[in-house]
Amino acid sequence: MKKILLLVIPVAAGIVFFTSCKDQTKTATGTEAKADFVVMPYKATYSSSFVISDNAKNEQSVLQSYKDWEDNKLSNAAGYYADTVSFTFPDGETFKMKRDSMINFFHKHRDSLSSSKIEVDAVTNLHSTDKNADWVSVWYKQTDTYKNGKIDSAYFQDDNNVVNGKIILFSSKMQKLIKK
Repeated sequence: MKKILLLVIPVAAGIVFFTSCKDQTKTATGTEAKADFVVMPYKATYSSSFVISDNAKNEQSVLQSYKDWEDNKLSNAAGYYADTVSFTFPDGETFKMKRDSMINFFHKHRDSLSSSKIEVDAVTNLHSTDKNADWVSVWYKQTDTYKNGKIDSAYFQDDNNVVNGKIILFSSKMQKLIKK
C-alpha cells in the first residue's frame, strides 16, 4: 500500500500542478489573456490592441505601390489604391482624393525627378483587433534625384491603412538627412 501511495501522490500532485498552470501569453488571435496587467500612463485614442497580421497580400500591395513610385509606373495604382484615398504628408498637409486625381497629383511630382531610389528598412503588417483594421507600416530611406541635378534624401515612416486589399489611407512622417 505504501508503494502505491508513494507513486500515486507525486503523480496526482503533478497532474494538479500542471493542469492549474495556464499559458497566459497572448496569441496572434488575441483569444488568450495577457500574462501581465500593467497600467499604462496614456490611453491610446485609436487602439493599443494590435497583432501581427498574416495577410501577406496587404504587405505586397503596399510595397508594390512604393516600387511603382521608384520605377515611375504610377499607372499601376488602380491595383492597390481604393477609389478614394486619404493621405497626410510629413508637413501635416492632408488630402482626400479620388484615385485618378491622386495619380495625377503624384505624377506632377514624380515627373520632376529623373530617379527615385527606395531602400526599405522594415515592414510591419498589423491588424487592430478592436477596430478590425489592417495597417502596413514601412520604414525606408528615399533618395530623389531631380532633373536639375539636385539630390535629396530622407528617412520616412509611413502608415498605410488597407481595406479589402486596397490602400485607403496613408500617413507619412519624415526625417531629413543632414549632410556632414
